[in-house]
Amino acid sequence: MKKSILSLFVIAALAFCSCEKDDVTDGTNGSDNGNPTPDQIDVTPYLGNFLVTRTANITVNVMNMYSIPIDRDFDVETVSVRTDPSKENGIIMTSSDGMYMRGVVDAQGLHLDNDTLAISVDTMGVNVSLSMTMVHPVIAPPADGVYDWTSTASGTGSAVVPVLGNLTATITGEMHYHSIYGDK
Repeated sequence: MKKSILSLFVIAALAFCSCEKDDVTDGTNGSDNGNPTPDQIDVTPYLGNFLVTRTANITVNVMNMYSIPIDRDFDVETVSVRTDPSKENGIIMTSSDGMYMRGVVDAQGLHLDNDTLAISVDTMGVNVSLSMTMVHPVIAPPADGVYDWTSTASGTGSAVVPVLGNLTATITGEMHYHSIYGDK
C-alpha cells in the first residue's frame, strides 16, 4: 500500500514537472490592465523648449489677522525639458529664470516632484523665514507646443520684528503655468 501511494505521488510529481507553462495572452501586450509598462512609455512628447508664463495667486495670512494677496504675473521665460539620465522615463525641466524641476512620465502623464522654496532674511533687527511647497498635478503632454497646469502652493512663515515681536503666517494659493510657444 505504501509503495502504491508513493508511486502515485511520483507519477503526479513527474506529470506536474513535465508540463510546460502555456503563454496566455490577454490582449494587453505585456502591460497591466491595458496600461503601458515603463519600457513602453514615450517621454518624447514632453521634451523641447517652451516659452512659459507663470501667474501667482497666493495669499499670506499673518496671525489670522492680516491677509496679504500676492497676484503676480512673472516674465515670460524659456523652459527647457530634457530627459533625466538618472531615472527611467524621467525629465528635468529648467528655465532661464532659475526654475529646476524633476519628474517622471507614466501612462497617466508627467508627475513633477514637489518643490520647496525657502527664504531666510536677517537684516536691521528683522528676522524673517518663509517656506512654501508647490504640489503639481499630473500634467498632460503639451498639445501643439502648449503646456498648461495649475499647482497648489502652501507654506508657513515667521518673523521676529522689533516692537511687534514674533509673527507667524500661513501661505496658500496657486501658481498657473502656461506655455505660449513650443518648438514641437
